[in-house]
Amino acid sequence: MVARNGEITLRDLLVWEPRLQSQGLTAHGVADDELLANDVDWVVTARASSPMLPLLRGGELVLLPRRVVSESGVPLAMLLQEMADSPVSGVLTDIPLESALNLPIPVLSISTITPDLESTINRLLTSRRGDLLRKGADLEHIISELIDRRAAPADMIAALAESLGIGLTISTDRGAVILTTANGSEPPRLPRLSEIAVGVVTGGWLQLPLRGHRLLWIGPLPPSMEALARLVMRQLGSGIQRALDQDDAAAPHGVARTRVLNDLLLRPPVDPAMLETAAHRAGLPIGTQLRISLAPHTMPEEAIQRRFSGVSTVHPAGTLGGFAASIIATPAALVAGRDDLTASRGGSKITVEGGWLAVSAPIASARHLPAATRQARFVAGLLERGQLPATEIHFDDGAALGAYALLFESWGSAMLDRYVEQVIGPLLAEDRRGLLRETLRVYLEHGSAQRATADQLAIHRNTLTYRLRQIRKLLRLDPDDPGARLGLHLAVLASDLPPAPPLIAPLDGRRP
Repeated sequence: MVARNGEITLRDLLVWEPRLQSQGLTAHGVADDELLANDVDWVVTARASSPMLPLLRGGELVLLPRRVVSESGVPLAMLLQEMADSPVSGVLTDIPLESALNLPIPVLSISTITPDLESTINRLLTSRRGDLLRKGADLEHIISELIDRRAAPADMIAALAESLGIGLTISTDRGAVILTTANGSEPPRLPRLSEIAVGVVTGGWLQLPLRGHRLLWIGPLPPSMEALARLVMRQLGSGIQRALDQDDAAAPHGVARTRVLNDLLLRPPVDPAMLETAAHRAGLPIGTQLRISLAPHTMPEEAIQRRFSGVSTVHPAGTLGGFAASIIATPAALVAGRDDLTASRGGSKITVEGGWLAVSAPIASARHLPAATRQARFVAGLLERGQLPATEIHFDDGAALGAYALLFESWGSAMLDRYVEQVIGPLLAEDRRGLLRETLRVYLEHGSAQRATADQLAIHRNTLTYRLRQIRKLLRLDPDDPGARLGLHLAVLASDLPPAPPLIAPLDGRRP
């Protein structure tokens, strides 16, 4: 089979010269679409006399007229087999072929091979090849100017896309779009990585890996632009990578970087693409699993660094809601099978040096930072109030959160406020010091066992009896009724939740 460098292919020739047709045939069982990727360097015409073909250098498209086959006296199948053993791109013939044939070489068809067809197609190839090379030279000049001006990656891809007339997108290796020149609010729908090969146009897209877990996507491409895209793919990748490297080097460091990350957690952009771009520019690594960690402001930063050392990188993010905030980044390759990323396993808990840690569920992309931040603030508020044991608790550890996990989705909502008011509203109105609410909570936690309740509250049994009598007068539900205990317990827990920050829903409408 002919070598492929992707400059001009049979597929390009079919687009540029509409008289040529692909009959949808196969060669050696290989699909027609793959065969059309064969390179075409030049066109030659077979002769009836020996030798039928001139000296071949590789990549030739052989014109095989009906007249030549007839005068040579050699069966067509034998001629095709002989050409298949040569380094030719394919055969173009005006002989009708059966669609069911399994040919040894790619075969294109045309109604009639005229005497000037060879020179016509060669002029077309020469002209198009010159256009492509000029475009490549112009592109190199544009890239050099942009690099000298230290253009941002967004400006780089915008200028290159405008010059070439094709779309450019930079994504993570998980498919999350970082930058794109596509119009509209929705990011382009990229192919799955498993469905596309590097340097091969698939579904109108070309894909090229970049450093830092990033990918360059060229497309969507009309067939007439595929040759140009293949030719300049490496140039685009090199120029865009240099712009990304400059941008990475210019990313904020130290205190400035902490301020930028803090701003992302407090005031994230509405557009998820902008959020991911801002996080990337702030130095958050791509291709990592992220978590938000909150700790008491008195906890030394070194203690948090030590907690996640060896597995994750801790990125300090300033103060959030009175807590010390960090973004924990764990490489995707290290996530699977690591037990030390979750605080509790089999009932055992990790002791946290210097206080406690509230950690969000893992997220695969920075676009979910608002949802992860809200999770961490919920857990931190419970830990600060002593409503959870002072240890390290992860939001995705339902066993550690207990009933609070059920209340998170309604945290700060009017619906939850109405529920609390309907179930224990009168008690809260009369209980100025909170003693009755605490008594009811402990009583329910101990399954209505009065002795255990009195012992935990450090009060006399008679005091407990008096408080329970007051509680029953104020409530519609009886704390001793098994059917009422769960509802009462949830209402009491909900009434003592920490104040909710402004509600920020997951940016794509799903949970992280």
